[in-house]
Amino acid sequence: MVSKAFRRKRVLKRRSPAGHRVVIYKKRIPGIAHCALCSCKMQGVPRVKARLAKTEKRPERVFGGVLCGKCVSLVVRDRTRLKAGVVAKEEVPVARLKWVEALKR
Repeated sequence: MVSKAFRRKRVLKRRSPAGHRVVIYKKRIPGIAHCALCSCKMQGVPRVKARLAKTEKRPERVFGGVLCGKCVSLVVRDRTRLKAGVVAKEEVPVARLKWVEALKR
């Protein structure tokens, strides 16, 4: 069995210059962060977060690192309209309703 250090790594089988088959373990590179609502690529969220400070890992705003700026503005707008009584709860899109209820202000 492979040791625990290599379990999460990607396995590549290559042939060495001497003609032997060699197993190479490569570290997986995390993918680009995507918005939970619209699935667009997030900006300001780095791929590798190992040696960064907490403030550098994700944007410091409501739902930072989870929703993109456009979706955050839509959620905040829906929440404000619900609180004011301008819009009924049934009129808010179902996809955004979960995020609107999670927003506390």
